Amino acid sequence: MKKTVTFTLTCRYYICKYKYSSAYFWFQTPIVLIHLYELLYRGSISTGGPLKAKILSQRARLVKLKNKHHTETNYRRLPLYARINTLKVSDPVGVIKILQKDFSNRDFVGDPHVNYLLKFPPETNFSQYPLYKQGQLILQDKASCFPAIALNPPPNSTVLDACSAPGNKTLHLAALMNNTGSVFAVEMNQKRFHRLKSNVARYGANNITCVNADFLSIDYNNPPYCNVSHILLDPSCSGSGMVTQRITPTTTATPSPASRVSALAKLQLTLLNRALVFPNAERVVYSTCSVHVQENEEVVRESLRSNPSWRLARVLPAWHRRGDTTVFGDADKCVRCASDDETNGFFLACFIRDIQHKQSDFQNIFSVHHILQRFKIKYHYKSPYKFCNRFS
Repeated sequence: MKKTVTFTLTCRYYICKYKYSSAYFWFQTPIVLIHLYELLYRGSISTGGPLKAKILSQRARLVKLKNKHHTETNYRRLPLYARINTLKVSDPVGVIKILQKDFSNRDFVGDPHVNYLLKFPPETNFSQYPLYKQGQLILQDKASCFPAIALNPPPNSTVLDACSAPGNKTLHLAALMNNTGSVFAVEMNQKRFHRLKSNVARYGANNITCVNADFLSIDYNNPPYCNVSHILLDPSCSGSGMVTQRITPTTTATPSPASRVSALAKLQLTLLNRALVFPNAERVVYSTCSVHVQENEEVVRESLRSNPSWRLARVLPAWHRRGDTTVFGDADKCVRCASDDETNGFFLACFIRDIQHKQSDFQNIFSVHHILQRFKIKYHYKSPYKFCNRFS
């Protein structure tokens, strides 16, 4: 960790020293670090502007510094994953044949866990590649593909992605549904919402409706949301599985301020509990790019305690890395990913509704209704379920 910090600070020093004032740089730290990553590990910087020009002017020094850092820390680089976009591609095999002509066969392989996901060397650059620019390839980390696979919505179903932007998981859902049914992509942040809409249009999804709203404000008692049967919830998290897993090959999270992680866990639990009260929801997937137990297994455990009509399903059974069973016994039904798996750090849990419990609630509601009617007792009852569809 110490060497990682030294590397980052040294990058900052070179840029400040040679090209512009440190005051300007420090205010721009987040975007500078993104540009540094793109330059050093993807080969190019995707956006333009004066910041890009100033960083490129120090490219030789930064590359030399990166090579020195990798030698000292045995840095492990993650592959670049590209998913064939079946929303636009009707012949995935044809796309693979084109890739085989443009790349050596040894340069990419098909992923054994995710259909149409291809693994390329880390230095592969798709920024100007025609298939990528045409939207036929979507750059998406392997672990990020797992939530849609676990949710597994059938064609013509009604799905809600609660925290959707930038939309890679949403697009994957639409592809699994063969561009049928309805996918409501909810995003509260205005800027991220515009990016979501742009990606949906670019990649050819016709069954996605983008909604600029807070998921907690969604009215699940009325159409169209009362018809939702599958929900994907990938809320804001500490991101501890993302940055650190790209820097050091360890499964241990970099310590985050305890108060921040605690606050995020409370929000995540609130959002998850909200998803589990949608009246016709049958399946809910909760995922984060965090490696903290507090944001993962502990959130799932508390939600199960509050929602007895739901239980966990064991998804991706062939995947070897599972949840922490020291938190609760069924955590082995959850999925975890780490850099040793050539992915970012990730967590996933799939909730399924206990149908018998749901039908029992339905019967109890009407039993109470008949008793009160028999004795002519006036009452007002607001059902926890909105009967938009019959119970299955």
